[in-house]
Amino acid sequence: MSNLFELTGNYKQVYDLITEQGDEQILNDTLASINDALEDKADGYVAVIKTIEADNQVIEDEIKRLAQRKTVNQNSIKRLKESLKESMEITGKIKFKTALNSFNIQKNPPSLTISDETLIPKEFYTEQQPKLNKKELLKHVKENGEIKGVQIKQTEGLRVK
Repeated sequence: MSNLFELTGNYKQVYDLITEQGDEQILNDTLASINDALEDKADGYVAVIKTIEADNQVIEDEIKRLAQRKTVNQNSIKRLKESLKESMEITGKIKFKTALNSFNIQKNPPSLTISDETLIPKEFYTEQQPKLNKKELLKHVKENGEIKGVQIKQTEGLRVK
């Protein structure tokens, strides 16, 4: 992966340990051994963070590219199978063997096509557990006060600008 920042020394070692999924204890020891001033340490950590974020973007882009390629491959497979099936039907050869493969056209298991769900009896529906809407619950507790069994938790997080 490409680095946005020129990582040097301990920070390069930290990056390498993280990306190579090295031993957690070695990573912790390496982090503990960095005796830079807090400001320098913060800049070093941010350089590692931004480099890993850039790596993640490259990985995300590659995942998207591979997913698109997989879709194209699946569509091509479907198209080739349909073309072969049509050729077999046209020639009347619905079952034959070659030196490498056996071919036959067979019926698939039955499936359903639903045209109007409102006409289907309720016995064919599956009951589902209620799902808690946490956003609405938080909004309600903020506006109206406490509800038994619910507490608002305020955490802190690091912001780097």
